[in-house]
Amino acid sequence: MSAEESIMNLDKGLIIVIVLLAVVGAFVEIPMGSLAILVVGLVSGVTSPLNEIGERTAYLLVALAAPAVADSLEVIPAVGGYLNSIVDAGAIGAGGIWLASMTRAVVNRIKP
Repeated sequence: MSAEESIMNLDKGLIIVIVLLAVVGAFVEIPMGSLAILVVGLVSGVTSPLNEIGERTAYLLVALAAPAVADSLEVIPAVGGYLNSIVDAGAIGAGGIWLASMTRAVVNRIKP
């Protein structure tokens, strides 16, 4: 397995962890669950940074817009609250990925 394949597998694994934490956290209280999702997102952004400005912008838009859209899911009887929680948690993960990638891009631009 090449190094690039290993990084891709790690990135997929980290995204899976974000999704699992989001889904489980919607049904069960996870102490500091949002922080855990943010940290996993940060690790994902560091290990597999978004190099294209379009990708970074897409993650920023998800982090900003998903919570607003998630709030509208509350109107769905029985499952709306759970869906809102899952989407909100996913937005936190996307925000972590964006923050790490953007920080890395800025550092790369200013370092000699």
